[in-house]
Amino acid sequence: MEGKPLALAVLFSGIFAIALGVLILHAASAPPPTPKRPEPPPPPSAMINSDMRFSVIYYKGLIESDAKSYGIPAPPYEDMCQPNPYFDELHEKQHLRIKSPIETRHLRITLEVSKQTTMIESHSLSTDHYVLRIENRTPLYLAYRIQTTITEKGKCALKAELPHNAIAIEPEQTILRTECLYRKDAKIEITHIEVIELPAISAFYVSRVPPNSTLYDPRTSAGHTPPRGTMCPQTFSWRDIKEGIDKKELGWRDVIDFYARHNCTEYSFFKSYRYRGDPGAQLPARALD
Repeated sequence: MEGKPLALAVLFSGIFAIALGVLILHAASAPPPTPKRPEPPPPPSAMINSDMRFSVIYYKGLIESDAKSYGIPAPPYEDMCQPNPYFDELHEKQHLRIKSPIETRHLRITLEVSKQTTMIESHSLSTDHYVLRIENRTPLYLAYRIQTTITEKGKCALKAELPHNAIAIEPEQTILRTECLYRKDAKIEITHIEVIELPAISAFYVSRVPPNSTLYDPRTSAGHTPPRGTMCPQTFSWRDIKEGIDKKELGWRDVIDFYARHNCTEYSFFKSYRYRGDPGAQLPARALD
């Protein structure tokens, strides 16, 4: 009888060994687990919004596409990298007299009086206005800023607004803007005249920038109308720009120079950007530069 338990133990040990072997053999011959599916690539828009958008190839393609939509020849990439000549054309403020032009290297500026239609208390009224005639004396596209002051500025709130490009002027073009309702005792002075010579595409680019009160007087820029495209989306901080101007770290020419080189739908001004005088600086510019 003593041999029976031993035989059973040997039998069960054999069965266990066979089962274990079968399991090991099955595990060795089973296919490996299905690998995890790879993550899908980012959508094209995400790639464009990253490094691709700041590549020279993408930038060149954008210039060509924009030029075609504006109906002008696409400038070479090297031309977009060239310095945009800047001129401060007024060294002291000047009093504006009616029909007495002030001429600078690029512009002829004349104060006139003409009737314009404005709305006063829901009524249309044709009344005399001070109108500034701005003539481009050159065959060049120009960005310009002409700042004026007038006595009792508050009395200009109801003046008419003439649609005009408050930021850029085309070759030999004349632009009219209203200064105020006519008052015989008003005194108007020019305090600043700044000009930047631009390629054609750059003039259309800068014209899409909203003439914010940080850089432009709403009294004279409210009629701003871009000749091509729509106004830029608000993608940068005017507060940063104002702080830079207040600290004399930034100026009009820095902001205009940036947008003369960049489509505002694709690129945003950053506060470390400065007017570029180096034709070897790569475009597009980015905050890491």
